[in-house]
Amino acid sequence: MTKRNPHLRFLRFWPLQLMGWGTYIGINVLFSLPWWRRTDYVAYRGSFLLSSLICSFPMYWLCHWLWKNKVRLVTSGMVCMIVAMPLGTLCAASSFITATFVSSKRPPTHFLDVLTATPSGWFALMAWTAFYFGIKHYLALEEKHRQLVATELLAKEAQLRALRYQLQPHFLFNTMNAISTLVLNDQPHAATEMIGKLASLLRSTLDAPEIDQIPLSDELAVTEEYLAIEAVRFGDRLCVRWDVDTTLAEVLVPRLILQPLVENAVRHGIARRPNGGFILVKTQREGERLSVLIENEPPEESASVLLDGVTRTGGVGLQNVRERLLQLYGDESAMHTATNVRGNYEVSFSLPLHAQSDDKLSVVVYEA
Repeated sequence: MTKRNPHLRFLRFWPLQLMGWGTYIGINVLFSLPWWRRTDYVAYRGSFLLSSLICSFPMYWLCHWLWKNKVRLVTSGMVCMIVAMPLGTLCAASSFITATFVSSKRPPTHFLDVLTATPSGWFALMAWTAFYFGIKHYLALEEKHRQLVATELLAKEAQLRALRYQLQPHFLFNTMNAISTLVLNDQPHAATEMIGKLASLLRSTLDAPEIDQIPLSDELAVTEEYLAIEAVRFGDRLCVRWDVDTTLAEVLVPRLILQPLVENAVRHGIARRPNGGFILVKTQREGERLSVLIENEPPEESASVLLDGVTRTGGVGLQNVRERLLQLYGDESAMHTATNVRGNYEVSFSLPLHAQSDDKLSVVVYEA
């Protein structure tokens, strides 16, 4: 927690001080207009307001010291009540003395007159004190709210980064396993080509800036690079179909949101079909929402069950996509898995349309 600059504190104090006392003086002047011909009354009222304004500065230093040392509010109020009493007496005394000095017709100032007028000065200073602590508590609550928002943003950013990093070892493990399979099957040229395409994909993803959302066109390009790697392994067994709405190219989507879905389709669909099959990647606008669909032909032995009896609704990839959509969009996003009327497996998600801009997720740390 950083220490607040004292210059900033005084820059905040002076506008409030002048505005508060200016309002109070203005109200007094307005209601004193019927007595403007009485010089003793004008002198009395003017001296009272001026002395109250001057006495507010020692009250400020006292209140600031109490606040800085985190003295309990009840204790601070009692201390201010005691200190404001002699200051109120000083305001009353200066007012009577000034009025007597201005008007020769006014009788001499008596101690009982000062004592009787002391509550007026005391009340004005206590009202100022109440405003001071009220404003300080409001600013403290606002500061805590800002820190809470900043903490939540930091936590959200960290979780999104962790989810994104979760994909990298998962994807690399599967790809390296495929490369080792090509080497064992005495396909060195295919293995070399896959390694080259893997290096290109990693370069385009790892060198990218640390942002959570990218244009849909960039995400589709990364997905195409990944499918090019898989095409080396599967050859003619893998057929990729694209049905992309080019008007949605600049719509922002979560980074690496398509790759795990396509990988899931390849691993649990195409890889388990001796003759291979197709994968359809489709994007379309539905009102003010972007809809993305990944469709693939199911394994020949079963349309809904994967290896070891794990259903298609599980796995690292699908769960990762669900959590990232929830973190970024909450209830505004939706994700569904189903078997369509053709017997093919579909994974679809939708999210609100957001065009590309310079705005990024940022965390502002405020001074306390």
